[in-house]
Amino acid sequence: MHLKNDGLTIGELSITIAALIIIGFIWTNLTKDKGNKEASMFINHSSEISYPIQT
Repeated sequence: MHLKNDGLTIGELSITIAALIIIGFIWTNLTKDKGNKEASMFINHSSEISYPIQT
């Protein structure tokens, strides 16, 4: 007797969705940390900007 296996089971689908959500959280955390470092570098270096003296 042959059984048709045409799709994912509920368990396989749940594991796939959970894995995609976890990968999404990791991706956003990595990109968020990089953005914060760039912003803090800009803030730290912005105090060194000299403005022309108006006479």
